[in-house]
Amino acid sequence: MAKPRGRQRGKKKRSSAPAQRRRRPLLPAEELDWKNYPALRRFVSERGKIRSRRITGLSRKQQSQVARAVKRARTMGLLIYPDHDRRVRQ
Repeated sequence: MAKPRGRQRGKKKRSSAPAQRRRRPLLPAEELDWKNYPALRRFVSERGKIRSRRITGLSRKQQSQVARAVKRARTMGLLIYPDHDRRVRQ
C-alpha cells in the first residue's frame, strides 16, 4: 500500500483546544489619514513598499485604508515610491 502524502503524513493528532486568534490593534481614524505621513511611515518599509497585514497586525479593512492613504501620500509627494531611489547606472 502507498504511503500517505501531503499534510497527513507523519502528523499526530492533538486533543488540545484550538489556539486563540491574535487580536488586531485598532487604529484611530485620524492616524490613517494621508496627511499624517510620519504615522504612515510605520507601515512602509525602508525601500518604500507597503508592509503586509501579517507584519503590521491590522485588520483587512484597516490594511486597505492604510494602503489607500499611503498611495495618496505618494501621489502628493509625501512618501517615496518603491525602488524610487534606484538610478540607471551607465
